[in-house]
Amino acid sequence: MYASRVNISVIGLGKLGLPLAALLAHSGNKVRAFDKNESLMHSLIEDRFFSTEPELMETLYSGKENLIFTNDIAECISSSRLICIIVPTPSKSNGEFSNEFLIEVVAEIGRVLQGTSHEVVVNIVSTVMPGSCDSEIRDLLEKHSGKSVGIGLGLCYNPEFIALGSVIHDMRFPDMHLIGQSEPWAGQVVSEALSSIVSRIVPISFMTLTEAELVKIAINNYVTMKISFANSLQHVSSAIGGLNIDVVTNAIGMDSRIGLKYLRAAAPFGGPCFPRDTRALSALFQKFDLPDLLPNATSQINQFHSSFIVQEIESRLKSPAKIGVVGISYKPGTNVTEESPAVNIMTLLLKKGYQVGFFDDEGAHAPNGEIWQQEFQSISALIEWAEFILITRNHRNDSAILDVVSESQKPFLDLWRSLLVS
Repeated sequence: MYASRVNISVIGLGKLGLPLAALLAHSGNKVRAFDKNESLMHSLIEDRFFSTEPELMETLYSGKENLIFTNDIAECISSSRLICIIVPTPSKSNGEFSNEFLIEVVAEIGRVLQGTSHEVVVNIVSTVMPGSCDSEIRDLLEKHSGKSVGIGLGLCYNPEFIALGSVIHDMRFPDMHLIGQSEPWAGQVVSEALSSIVSRIVPISFMTLTEAELVKIAINNYVTMKISFANSLQHVSSAIGGLNIDVVTNAIGMDSRIGLKYLRAAAPFGGPCFPRDTRALSALFQKFDLPDLLPNATSQINQFHSSFIVQEIESRLKSPAKIGVVGISYKPGTNVTEESPAVNIMTLLLKKGYQVGFFDDEGAHAPNGEIWQQEFQSISALIEWAEFILITRNHRNDSAILDVVSESQKPFLDLWRSLLVS
């Protein structure tokens, strides 16, 4: 932990940016925060903001004396030594990340920095394609600031490895800090700020900007490959018959070269990070005319796994039976349904002619306003309606959920427990 604290700006107050700003302020740093979403800014400035993200509201409250929300991006930037940018980089149709919003912010930061003389570091936290920071972003920053990156102006790439529903915890207890740096002094500024928010000593990997960009998507791809590998073993175990997939994957994971994390047959992977990072790595290989065999196979197996689950249901109950789905957010602790495995499976079931209803303990609703599923307000109501229960993910009150489903004496498929069927 560092005793010194610095003036920091956080640009972009979404699901990652706001928790980072709150933690930095909670840790004693003087933080100014900006987002171009006027409605969000009004709610933050007027103290009307509310979030269900665990620990976020408490962290915001505890750090409020050090946290200023402002609608003026120039005010936010002008006196800061460290500027963290966390704006969306949505996926393009080819799988690459778009820097459209990032470019807009970097240009504005450059214009504000024209009139400053103090040392400042621009820290890109948004996920970008390898090669972005050391070319397009560096060039844009130098063009609009009139300064050269290196002397008095630093550029870093420092993506976070977090999951919705545990953002604050993941920031406080990371496995490592990944810092791509234009200069060692710039990386040190970022590392000191990050060290102020963690609750233990964290190893730091310093490297070039492009190396860090590759590491970010490579780590998530390695995780998704492990998930797809375990799920593919479930497919063959089912074909052989009589095998306990947990016994198989637990034994494999005991090998120290492999490990147990993420090596478990369950639902397909989903959410706002894993699928798009897998597609991005595939796009990166294609850009250089290299075979994208691994990320492509990972995505294909993940897509097939949803069909495999539907086939398992079909082998037990024919349409138009009523299927009750427990949990449609992509993971516990969040109501986000972006790339949710449950939603994909429900869509396939509906195409097969099944009736589909759901209950979500995180308050998730049918995405995009769609009403083709029946939404139930309690698990008991869902079970009373359904003929077959599908548990799509683990839950915060896992044992209670399973007890209720088991006591109903209705057939069920539990993806989190390796496709156990009553």
